Amino acid sequence: MAYILGEREFWGLPFKVSPAVLVPRPDSETVIEAAVALLADRQRPWRILDLGLGSGCLLLTLLREFPAARGVGLEVSEAALAVARANATALQVEDRAALLLGDWRQPGWRDPLGGPFDLLVSNPPYIEADAITGLMPEVSRFEPRLALDGGLDGLAAYRAIAADAPRLVAPGGRVLLEVGEGQAPEIYRIFQSTGFTPEAPWKDLGGIDRVVSLRY
Repeated sequence: MAYILGEREFWGLPFKVSPAVLVPRPDSETVIEAAVALLADRQRPWRILDLGLGSGCLLLTLLREFPAARGVGLEVSEAALAVARANATALQVEDRAALLLGDWRQPGWRDPLGGPFDLLVSNPPYIEADAITGLMPEVSRFEPRLALDGGLDGLAAYRAIAADAPRLVAPGGRVLLEVGEGQAPEIYRIFQSTGFTPEAPWKDLGGIDRVVSLRY
């Protein structure tokens, strides 16, 4: 329905959507909830990085919540990047958002991003490849597979991000990652191996550990 209407509300804001991006979901608002609680100073010029930008719902919402912040978003799909740029303009944060085309699966992907950042957020693909066909038809048939497919065990994107996160996150900075049900313990282990300290996970409205929080 969101694709038909061309729009979906997220955190009270209107976001344009197309079949090139995941439809923003209430579960993902848990990332915003955590960021607003952990970055208590709303007026500080935080530096925020969003990996796997999609519609831009995470980064652009955070730029609205933190009016002095600046952000960088990385997206592998040109079509999705066009949607995010349109949303940045509509939400009047385009002057504080650098939205870039790039792929964390390729060598040197972090080089154009700059940083370090105070906050890294991501809602990466986390569905096991073999499980995608078993999802609800409105997801498996219509939403972009690139934004769903997390590899054989669903954790490929987290490993790629964790490997470079120490060079992207400032000392004392945080990582907030949306995760699938039951994935939090293994993702914590992956990031601990690259120097991050786990913090308590954030639960979604269904009581599931939906966002892992890590400090560098």
